[in-house]
Amino acid sequence: MPVFPSRPTVSTAVAGRVISYATSRGLRRGDLLAIAGLSAESLTDADARIPVTSFDALWAHVVRTLDDPGVPIHVAARTRMEEMHVMGFAVMTSESAREALDRVDRYMVLLADTPRWETDYTTDPGAPFAEQHRSPRFTLGARVAVECSLAMHVRGFRQCAGVEFSPLRVTFRHAAPRDLAAHRDFFRCPLEFGAPRDGYAFPASLLEVVPRDANPALSAFFFRHAEDLRRRRAVESARMSDQVGAAVAHLLASGEPSASVVARQLGTSERTLRRHLEEEGTTFRQIVGEVRRRTAEELLRESDTSMSEIAFLLGFSEVTAFARAFKRWSGRTPGQLREEARGGRALHAAAAVERKADGG
Repeated sequence: MPVFPSRPTVSTAVAGRVISYATSRGLRRGDLLAIAGLSAESLTDADARIPVTSFDALWAHVVRTLDDPGVPIHVAARTRMEEMHVMGFAVMTSESAREALDRVDRYMVLLADTPRWETDYTTDPGAPFAEQHRSPRFTLGARVAVECSLAMHVRGFRQCAGVEFSPLRVTFRHAAPRDLAAHRDFFRCPLEFGAPRDGYAFPASLLEVVPRDANPALSAFFFRHAEDLRRRRAVESARMSDQVGAAVAHLLASGEPSASVVARQLGTSERTLRRHLEEEGTTFRQIVGEVRRRTAEELLRESDTSMSEIAFLLGFSEVTAFARAFKRWSGRTPGQLREEARGGRALHAAAAVERKADGG
């Protein structure tokens, strides 16, 4: 399982696709940029990135405002690999479809710290499985981001291979949206929601297809460029506190993780881990508390997950312990924050209806 930075980011190349589609459907570009924390100029900056939390908030706003569960699929269907900067060209010029998939697995970090992709060629050799790994968050924004990322992966595979193939099956960990028409039309295969993992299986025969833009000279050039960018990205996100925060987020549902368990997962000793955290001005206990607080606020604001399930996901043995901790973190109860968030969404929905009635 990949380890993500505790504050993962997404390239503006990806966020820009969402904004472009939303504006084509009548949403105000200025509102979208404000939600994403972007300027118009930053959309053309290949190195610019925004926090995943801002990206998920953008997704949630777009899907709620348009009231269309098919939006993530429509965005993916309009996206082309060449719009994904260096990663896209490194994939397009690969010598085989298998090499293209391996490059997606390796260089997706250039576009987003999460999700990461991993292709399993061995469990079922006749039906390899491309799986996306993402921190387990099931807010509206996170769910549709997963759907779009998976559809973009299939869209890119089809473009590179020059074959409009249908996956053998597509699976999602979250529950199904209310309308699957766009999903069925795009994937053209069995869909499974509430599954153990996010990804899709495809015929192994596709692995040897030569991409229509295969070019050995350009492939070598973009490979070197992508490797340089990947090394730079690794340095930028290599803080021990980031790695600890990501490990804690993955382990919380099994109970509050200990520093020794996290250290083993990161391949270091507990003493070394604590020393690095001290050098970065934090402690293991502070990181656990911050991950819990941030995850709790996100789930309360952006999902209908029950209090008992949130308590479980955060590693609390009972709801009362979670409620006490949340009151200590924020000065209010979990129920109060959820009611405030619902009130804000209701006002936003009413404003959207009023704008539509006014013709804009």
